[in-house]
Amino acid sequence: MPIVSASVPARTRLDFWFDAVILVGYTVAYSYGFTGVVIHEWLGIALGIALLLHLTLHWDWVVRTTIRLLRPRGPDKLIWLVNLALLFFMTLCVLSGILISRVALPELGIRLPVEGPFWDPLHTLTAEVTLGLVPVHVALRWRWIAGVARRLVARRPLSRRPQ
Repeated sequence: MPIVSASVPARTRLDFWFDAVILVGYTVAYSYGFTGVVIHEWLGIALGIALLLHLTLHWDWVVRTTIRLLRPRGPDKLIWLVNLALLFFMTLCVLSGILISRVALPELGIRLPVEGPFWDPLHTLTAEVTLGLVPVHVALRWRWIAGVARRLVARRPLSRRPQ
């Protein structure tokens, strides 16, 4: 019998697979020794764009959760704080990475007059903090991730044709 998604709305499938691609992309981009500077920089720029799209796709959640913070509910506050920290550090990581670009921006004809000992350590620090926050983010959303994944791979027979 073929495998068919068991009642997973299209938007949920999009969120699930887009989030998975961001996670894999970040993991590959963080593996600087594996990717080298060229792939690292282009992948970092692509991740910056993906993060903007991710935030746009989930803006309704941001607004709902922020409003809910006015009510005393622990898990919502923790998830919101972790997501806010992740947004802050990933944004700094992407921006500092763009500022110290040695390949991608010059390839586009863009040269930024950014020098000094500040940006490289900031990029490294924000990447490492992000590396610590991503598993926390995944763990806090694990029930949603596992539930969607389970429904995506659930076996459900296709309607039987008369023989």
